[in-house]
Amino acid sequence: MASSPPSLLLAALTCAIASGGAAACSEESPAEAAPASLEADALRTPPEADAPRVSAGAAAPGAAVVEAAHVAKAPAPAQAEAEAPPSSSAAGTTPPASAAGATPPASAAAEGARIYSKARFAWISPGPYPTRGWSGYLGLGGSVALRGGSVEAARTPGEGCDAWYAIEPRGYVCAGASAAVDPNDPVVVALRPHAPRVDSPWPYDYAESTGAPRYPQLPSAKEQRRAEWDLEEHLANIAKVRAAEGAGEEAIREIDEALVGVDLKPAGVAAPALFPFGGLVREGRDRIVNGSTVAFTRAFDAQDRTWVVTSDQAYMPKDRLKPYPRSSFQGVWLKDGRSLPLAFFRKTDRPKYQRGAGGRFEPTGASFARLASVGLTGRAEAEDGERFLETQEPGVYVRADDAVVIEAAKSSPLEGEADPSSPPRKWIEVSVLGGWFVAYEELTPVFATLISPGRGGVPRQGIPAIETAATPTGRFRIDGKFVTATMVSSTNDKIVHSEVQFVQNFSGPHALHGAYWHDAWGEPKSGGCVNLSPIDAKQMFAWTDPPVPEGWHGLRASRDAGRSTVVLIHR
Repeated sequence: MASSPPSLLLAALTCAIASGGAAACSEESPAEAAPASLEADALRTPPEADAPRVSAGAAAPGAAVVEAAHVAKAPAPAQAEAEAPPSSSAAGTTPPASAAGATPPASAAAEGARIYSKARFAWISPGPYPTRGWSGYLGLGGSVALRGGSVEAARTPGEGCDAWYAIEPRGYVCAGASAAVDPNDPVVVALRPHAPRVDSPWPYDYAESTGAPRYPQLPSAKEQRRAEWDLEEHLANIAKVRAAEGAGEEAIREIDEALVGVDLKPAGVAAPALFPFGGLVREGRDRIVNGSTVAFTRAFDAQDRTWVVTSDQAYMPKDRLKPYPRSSFQGVWLKDGRSLPLAFFRKTDRPKYQRGAGGRFEPTGASFARLASVGLTGRAEAEDGERFLETQEPGVYVRADDAVVIEAAKSSPLEGEADPSSPPRKWIEVSVLGGWFVAYEELTPVFATLISPGRGGVPRQGIPAIETAATPTGRFRIDGKFVTATMVSSTNDKIVHSEVQFVQNFSGPHALHGAYWHDAWGEPKSGGCVNLSPIDAKQMFAWTDPPVPEGWHGLRASRDAGRSTVVLIHR
């Protein structure tokens, strides 16, 4: 992959599912997580969007910058909602990756009358009439409860649609090409097993493309040869790797570098019944170029290859995809004795120190693991020009230069806020250069973690943050929340970053969002957005205001959605 030119790109992203703004984030993939890059310029824009924009993407270390262009004018995401934040610890365990070919846990909808999405975007309007000022939307495989408990009670007269339905907790959806109230509608039935796993930090399985084609139906051998110019050589190399069972990375690299990291095991699942979806479901592209990402729901075997079903119901050969390792990192809920100040450790393990027999600091021989955290007492001591911080482990110190230290804020950006209702009010503090994030309720810190900010640090005076991959500083508010959002390059719509999870935009194209493609928390990786680990992104998506109603995939944080969480970003 390193040899393919697209994998050397790094995009400035233009992401849009919410309001004005032009361009935004890109992230780098660490070598250990993926040997090549991910990139994206533009979140695939809902055709009638006029709310705030988000962005994300990725690329390989050392990649060149590509200028972002305008926002693409076409649809893109899928269904879901977030659940309450679970308790966390400094170092989590890796959630099990779903087995190849496993059916996602997406069974029939909950009891009661519902309306079901048949498109990537089933718009939720504030009233029973078409409007650019949408409130939210349902996504693929999604559904929401009808108001009044029955189809008859929910049906509402309106304009521009033969059948408007009132939904919970507010808003209206038009039944027709994009939505249906019949749970047995053939499109609804076909989409249901592919709904995103909203109870997981990874709503889909994710992989990096090595130039994988997208097929609208299971292709014949002739169609594969036409779409994959190197098919004969590629299949021959796969046979060689399989014959060299147990071969290490270097041996595989000698056969074909593009197969390093590719899962060549059969799914063990026969081809399912394949439904002829149209343009409301499927994105209109025939290839995902090197370095882009793919989100998929299941795998199956057919025609002597293994295939995946993408989030938008296309079919791609699994032997041209490299699955991403899943980061187990998560931050710390500040309860049960955990409190600020805390120290986190990024990049490498860091030595523990103690006072030796001569009274000087010396290593204990033990270390704090990379991405671990430890409570601090607040006491510091100096020796030979270095500061050592006392930890809450008895007799153990850490060098100040080895730690990312997070202390509680002494004032709140909520002071003077004109909304005194429903305390406690929530806000988030982010340090760009420190690479940390704290969630507060009033002045009480409730959660702390490491994030990956923009590679360009803080903005330079007079230069837009997007131009230097900087993270904007200032006081903002959450103005849009999206369970997943697919980024599409505005200069090359074959470059995508699929179904980025738990996106919360706060300033034009900049957002808080999960990053499934790296594990370099605390380090500058993005093009200006605030990357959270997948586990943290899900927890913070559930914690922030306004909440995303059950079944909604996207929310515009308008006044009727309730108060928004404030985001304070500083150096």
